[in-house]
Amino acid sequence: MAWKGLGLLAAALLCLSPLRADDPVVFRSDVSLVRVDAQVVDRDNRAITGLGPQDFVLREQGRVQPIRSVDAENLPVDLVLLLDVSASMRPHIERIASASHDALRQLREQDRVAILVFDRASRVQMDFRGSQSGVDRELERVLDNETFRGGTDITRALFDATDYVRSNARRDARRAIVIVTDDQTERERNVEGVEQSLARADTVLCSLVAPYAMRSQQPGNYPGGGGTSGPLGGPLGGIIFGSPRGRSRGGQMGSHSQSAGVEIIARESGGDSMRVNDSYALQDTLTRLRQRYALYFSLPPGVRAGEERDIELALADATLRRLPGADVHYRRTYYAPGGASGVTSAAPASDEPTLVRRQSPDSTGGATASTDDPDRPHLRRSPAVSQPDRSYDGPLNPDNTPAPAAAPAQQPPAAAPIGNTAQPASPAPPADPNAPGWRKARPDEQ
Repeated sequence: MAWKGLGLLAAALLCLSPLRADDPVVFRSDVSLVRVDAQVVDRDNRAITGLGPQDFVLREQGRVQPIRSVDAENLPVDLVLLLDVSASMRPHIERIASASHDALRQLREQDRVAILVFDRASRVQMDFRGSQSGVDRELERVLDNETFRGGTDITRALFDATDYVRSNARRDARRAIVIVTDDQTERERNVEGVEQSLARADTVLCSLVAPYAMRSQQPGNYPGGGGTSGPLGGPLGGIIFGSPRGRSRGGQMGSHSQSAGVEIIARESGGDSMRVNDSYALQDTLTRLRQRYALYFSLPPGVRAGEERDIELALADATLRRLPGADVHYRRTYYAPGGASGVTSAAPASDEPTLVRRQSPDSTGGATASTDDPDRPHLRRSPAVSQPDRSYDGPLNPDNTPAPAAAPAQQPPAAAPIGNTAQPASPAPPADPNAPGWRKARPDEQ
């Protein structure tokens, strides 16, 4: 009997023994976890892989927090390719399309890709689909369908792409936007607003930046057609490089164009920036997205859902001694999960994205639908600004928008009778084409 009791005691002690180091970590469902997305690079800006929780030190609001888990390869990726199709960008999009077949091999079967294009408006070329499901063919369709003659609003496109991610990306996926642009916008710049919008969407931005191609100052000339600065030969097809000058009708860049700050935004989101001229730029960018670390820590008690919090992430001293010169790229704020503004409470994916589908070149284009992003400015734009560019040589309104088509001149409005509101309206006299002014509309007219 005593031996039997000892056996039961030994079995109980075995059940209470700690888990082995290689046992999987199981988190309780009532514990709120925060995910921090990070890239570790060496002094030559090459990605460092194979690190674990013991290699990092994480502080939340200045206090060290234990890292519960580090995941580097298992998370699926939801990637948006955001392509600038404004004037002069065709050769760079051709370069991306040419490299896409090999570059997409860096992604895995569970990863998804969407394609958005923009000039002064943003359009969905392809909704999220598997990374091997004809994405390269869709990039070729961009080259076939877009005119590459419009202006550009990069800030708006970044807000649009972030809205699309919030509405359509998977909650458990690593989210990323890769923008291909020359970073020259003719509209407002809002670096801080875009950074906050990306943080709320838990999305990292990577930029592939093209050299800015200045249009020739001679009317009717376009990139590749020569100019005062002299063409640069080679794969860019004679594009003119130089500093921004004036912008005229038809989308030509001018004195009021400016950098949209995409490289700053990418760095603050924890992402990379590369030159699109490098034939391996897209491939290297996708490889780095797959090599990023996802670090998890428990949400401190008392933090309100949706509250913005600061974090600091560094390599442990022992790791720095082993990897001198290594650096960590990450976003330095997060939004506490569980609230309307928290990153884990993004709106569920819908069948329809917030942006319009790609339309034919002679269509009106479109903008985003309403969004609940509090960081996005709601601007009033005239139709000529919010739609894709067109050549227009007619008269302009005071705000530089095309004037409406001239209506036939009509009689000035007659004075309304006083004190006799019940009097029926008399038929309007025939319009005199030589009379100045505008006729007052009848109640039955729109």
